Amino acid sequence: MPKLSPRDAVRLYRVSRATLTKALSDGKISAEKNDAGHWQIDPAELARVYPARPTEKPGDRTEPEHVSRDKPGHKTAMDHDVIARLARAEAELTAEREKVKLLERHLDDVRRMLPPPDAKPRRRWWPF
Repeated sequence: MPKLSPRDAVRLYRVSRATLTKALSDGKISAEKNDAGHWQIDPAELARVYPARPTEKPGDRTEPEHVSRDKPGHKTAMDHDVIARLARAEAELTAEREKVKLLERHLDDVRRMLPPPDAKPRRRWWPF
């Protein structure tokens, strides 16, 4: 089988050009440069690293299944899990806010107990 150019390899194996270039520079994929300085990649090397993907035609794509949530009360187990985690996080947030308020009150009490700072400036060691 003839060797592939990076453009053909990107199209056939459906990886980004940046990914392919990085793999070539890191030595993850071995390839040769021809006389013009262009990469020539053996398809076996690409198949070793990247699985071949079938080429897609415009009509081949299927639409994903959409979950309808129009009905009230339509909850999945995942929704219940998220709701429970959200309630737990809100309770933790409320507890943390109460702790912060308590610490702020304690800090205000400590500030009131401290003597006020002197009004006159401190004397320096050097007179100038």
